[in-house]
Amino acid sequence: MLFLLDANIPYSAKEIFPKRHKVVHVRDIGLTSASDQKVIKWAQFNKAVLVTRDFDFANIINFPPSQYFGILVLKIPYFYSAADIKRVLLNFIPKMDEVTVTGSTVIVEETRFRVRREDRDSESKN
Repeated sequence: MLFLLDANIPYSAKEIFPKRHKVVHVRDIGLTSASDQKVIKWAQFNKAVLVTRDFDFANIINFPPSQYFGILVLKIPYFYSAADIKRVLLNFIPKMDEVTVTGSTVIVEETRFRVRREDRDSESKN
């Protein structure tokens, strides 16, 4: 799978994804200061899963999951450091599979994640 890390995700988070995945940061493709619409359009066109802390992307009315390859929204405190963000992602990645992520908006929290689809929502705890 291809992952696109938004500007609010540390660049160093690229290193925590398993080697079987390709990970691109918005900085790599010149979208560091781009609007949400430009970022999500790039992800959509390239069939990439967007990884972001921007909770606007959690709105399934504005960003219907079926129209995107996948959106991971980290719901974590604003003061989390890069190490904290990577820890949360490292906790989630082993639980992630292509079926869960594809066509879904996944809200990732410290101890659980919720999968949001247009047809149903589900929740999983560690």
